[in-house]
Amino acid sequence: MADADRQNGKHNGFTVTRYRSFVMNNHIRPTSDEDNALVNLVERILAKAIDDRTSQIYFEPQAQSLQIRIRQNGSLQIALQNLPHKLIAPTIEYLKSIAKIGSDLPAPQTGTIYKSGKLGRVKVQFTTLPTQFGDSITAKVTYIQQSPLALKQLISNRETFDSIQQLTASDRGLILIVGGQNSGKSTTIAAILAELQQSHRNIYAIDRQVKYIVPGINQITLPTNATDETIVRTIQTCLAQDPDVLAIGSIESFPVAQAALQAVAQGCLVFATISVETAGKAIAHLIDLGIPAARLYTATIGIISQKMIKQVCDECRLAEEPDRLELARIGSTILNLNNSRSYYRAHCLSMGEIERAKQSGKLCPNCQGAGYRGSIGVHEVLTITDRLKSAIVNGDAEHIDLAAQEMGMRSFLDLAISLFREGKTTLAEVKRCVPPKTLLQNQLANTETCPDTDDVDIDSTASLEVAWHWKQQAVKAKADCEYLSTQLAKYQQDSDDFEHRIQRTRSQVEQGTRAEIALQLLSVIDVIELARTSIKPQTDREAAIQKGYSMLENKMLSSIREIGIQFTDSKGQKFDAHFHEIVQEIGTHDHPAGVIISELKRGYTLGDRVLRLAQVKVAVASNFS
Repeated sequence: MADADRQNGKHNGFTVTRYRSFVMNNHIRPTSDEDNALVNLVERILAKAIDDRTSQIYFEPQAQSLQIRIRQNGSLQIALQNLPHKLIAPTIEYLKSIAKIGSDLPAPQTGTIYKSGKLGRVKVQFTTLPTQFGDSITAKVTYIQQSPLALKQLISNRETFDSIQQLTASDRGLILIVGGQNSGKSTTIAAILAELQQSHRNIYAIDRQVKYIVPGINQITLPTNATDETIVRTIQTCLAQDPDVLAIGSIESFPVAQAALQAVAQGCLVFATISVETAGKAIAHLIDLGIPAARLYTATIGIISQKMIKQVCDECRLAEEPDRLELARIGSTILNLNNSRSYYRAHCLSMGEIERAKQSGKLCPNCQGAGYRGSIGVHEVLTITDRLKSAIVNGDAEHIDLAAQEMGMRSFLDLAISLFREGKTTLAEVKRCVPPKTLLQNQLANTETCPDTDDVDIDSTASLEVAWHWKQQAVKAKADCEYLSTQLAKYQQDSDDFEHRIQRTRSQVEQGTRAEIALQLLSVIDVIELARTSIKPQTDREAAIQKGYSMLENKMLSSIREIGIQFTDSKGQKFDAHFHEIVQEIGTHDHPAGVIISELKRGYTLGDRVLRLAQVKVAVASNFS
């Protein structure tokens, strides 16, 4: 066993030790000393990441090295890079072993461990993913806090806080908390439940994992792989305990949504989460699951949509004057750029700049060069009123959100701009609150048509109210225009469909009438044909009568042709059960099997419709007996 060579270096707060390993059977095998050192290295990485409130840790094999990245406050940054290639296999194997993940299965797998740190107990879920250079492992960190933050600490905007308190003061109804992944939905519900907790209330909370322990509340933890049936049965069991408030976790299926509405019908105040971005999309999601829009409107009393905005580091932030073109692209011209107010951008450093700042002792101790420290929640609070009924019944997500803003709901963009004006965030974070479609449309618009912002000062309350009023009017006018355009297109489509139905009906009537006439004529022809063939002319008079029948038959056949009826010419063709009826099968050497050799009675067709089958004699194989 070779001795280990150790070479120490530092990367972004982590201490790295490099080792020399020996090769056995084409696999890298660390020595026992190296094994202990590797364990210490990985454990230090995990411990520091957890203490720094990292949400994800990525162990990523590269062609020549191992790279470790972390995500903090939504930002992805490199923690360690260019670790020796020989560390890839033992590092991945160690992580799999502590997570109890099979090392030989070449497929995505998951495993979970629990650890403790400065912030208390945490859950770390490992997920493996095979890549071209080996298994990549992502560690998702969930912080299990003993008690949730107070609602006032989560909701910084006073108007938003009052709106949420007014909603949660209700005795019954469905309140949805919606937002993307890692937007803090569970944290918000925990804070609300903690505020609602009183001795006279019976509160139950159901979820797959407990992130916060709320005293006085019955918290039920579901299995990670709980089925819809298990969730519904748990909700029904809770309802048997006569709860006043019930939080049921995420609504992802029709049975769970139906159970939530059942709880409302029994008089509960129900909280649930949905992983969508806006209130309108939440309504559309539930309707898509199969919940009737009218029932949803009756049961739902409010929707709280939320996003997390990164807070600019107040130790190293840099003052800047926002670009007017950038403001126009996000649809905002409400900032006065001529006053003494300061706006900021984040002082984000690259990996090389972080290393140089460390060496010179100038690295920001607050954010470690990330430029941001912590997050701020912004919340759109929608109270369901009669004015929203038509938008909800139509189920159009965009119209619901526009209607809500017309009613005075402050949008993510407006709330983010307020934080930007207060120096708490950056214009880059404000842009993340603009819907992608809106941002693209504004980028394509002619910037010369944007109004001049030199004379607009919303730092005065009066100017802010005027700007807000005209913005609401513009939003309403746009919504009305889009609604009228939609209705016009709908009326045009209905008109085209009606005209098409008339033409189709007329064609069907005409074809049906022709078929009825043809069938009547064919029945007369059959009688005439029977009379003609029954005469065996022996006298001139009988020959003349037979000739008269033939002329009458030909005249009627000509009339049938004029109304579009076709004769089937069967003799010499292959037998087709759609057009022909076998009267007799005849063995013969003169014709191949299946060919019609004699036609006893003609067939008639009208388009694809067969009015009468041809009666024919059909040849069979020559050895017929």
